[in-house]
Amino acid sequence: MLDDAATGRFAVVPVVARSVGAGFGVAWIEREVSVVGVRVETVGEGEPIGLDDVDTRVRWLLDLISGAEAQMLSRLWQPATFDVLAAGVDRQGRKLATQGHVAAARLGWTPHYPDGVYVPSRVTRVVTAQVMASLRTLAFRDTAIASLSERFDPATGRIAPPTAAADWMPPGFARGVRRQLIARARRDGDAVPSGRLRITDMQAPPQTSAMARLSAADRQLAQLTVAERELVLTVKLPTTPAPTGRAQWRSVRLTAAIPAHLHGRAITDWHLPTLVLDKKGLLLRCAATELVPSGDLGSATVAVGWIGPRPRSVPPPSPPTARRGWSRTFGVSRTTTAASGPNSPACRPKASCCTARPPG
Repeated sequence: MLDDAATGRFAVVPVVARSVGAGFGVAWIEREVSVVGVRVETVGEGEPIGLDDVDTRVRWLLDLISGAEAQMLSRLWQPATFDVLAAGVDRQGRKLATQGHVAAARLGWTPHYPDGVYVPSRVTRVVTAQVMASLRTLAFRDTAIASLSERFDPATGRIAPPTAAADWMPPGFARGVRRQLIARARRDGDAVPSGRLRITDMQAPPQTSAMARLSAADRQLAQLTVAERELVLTVKLPTTPAPTGRAQWRSVRLTAAIPAHLHGRAITDWHLPTLVLDKKGLLLRCAATELVPSGDLGSATVAVGWIGPRPRSVPPPSPPTARRGWSRTFGVSRTTTAASGPNSPACRPKASCCTARPPG
């Protein structure tokens, strides 16, 4: 830090109250950096901010993510990308990792941001994870289009039956690809190339929804804790539409009430949510792991599916031994928890100042 201060990489060192920097000695830090014209500011642990401000900061975050995601998808929209995903190995012949951001890093696929804009590496993880999820989903469609286009007859608009088991496709999926091939044949006429086509020949890069899957990041970007019947999410958000340094990314603490029908459930773990914005504001789409009873499947002749709370007439279930995952959507209420009803999830955001470390 002292070397960066001497080179003029920053002019202010914010120190959060009760943090490691404050305990180390603000006076000592101030004495050392004041020699090169840098001042120290001691800030509090956070002050409440309005939900409109939270929505604005989340919108700035989603704009950065969606812009980088669209640019990355457009740059990778070529047959070579889907060939790599179909092979499932990187440049060194290693199997691609399941985590999207790890696989993208091994392949050298990184997003680009506008000049002068600083984006933390953890946000880049979110971008690459979402892009890889989209590309891996479309890789199956690319394989299907390549297989079906070879058996497609533009004159009759029919697809010949498969000759091998590997060429079989679900009927509904094949009908959708056939409609694409017919539309292309009618649009281009005699100019339609015969033979194998790819997804990049049939359609443009997909347009994705603006969202931030925080599960791709780690504790440096977002943390989720459970306090009594509330979820407390701490996430770093930009303070400007185009942040130029780390000091313009601050932590914001959001509190959302857990819906009443989930109270008493055997939930063992809550996972980082996906941030989205709708007409009413911020939504936290959370996923959780819950213990469920293991039933004796051999003792019954009829299986009945039940979605919702357990009826009161049903006896208590056996001890839970299995796990299952599900997701819930929590709305960011415009009122406090006390003012809202017991079944109305609420969120009380607070701005928590963080120590602005120098870049590099």
